[in-house]
Amino acid sequence: MIVNELEALSQTMYWKLKKKAPTGVPVYQQSSLQKDVWEILDGDKDDFLIYDRCGLLTFHIVLPNSFLQNPDVENAITATYTQDICNCSANSTLSGGGSNFTRNSSQAHSGVQRPADEPENVTPTLEASPNDSRHEHANHHHPHHQH
Repeated sequence: MIVNELEALSQTMYWKLKKKAPTGVPVYQQSSLQKDVWEILDGDKDDFLIYDRCGLLTFHIVLPNSFLQNPDVENAITATYTQDICNCSANSTLSGGGSNFTRNSSQAHSGVQRPADEPENVTPTLEASPNDSRHEHANHHHPHHQH
């Protein structure tokens, strides 16, 4: 799912974002009366937060790795939904020379399910560029915003 930022400019671009979203991917616009979801989830504009089938955060991908031309987003989604990644019992950060990927078990979120027909034996690789900096989140409690 995509959640559009609360900022006025982002709200005016909602229909363009909805039109560009892949088929089957819902686009939500928060009301100004709602608490900011990106603050709650400790995300920021252009971040990708990827959750496992248990609803736990497996990857938090930040700029510049969150550009769609970068394979990191697709690799993280593939790893989460085709491998048996479950953070129910351990908090660990992927190795990779300072990657911007975080696997985190401290924050649960419901509603994310892995489709039953997806294979479990695919092993994608997640590579970090030399300029990446570690972006870990043990707890999700500081303000950020999404587009």
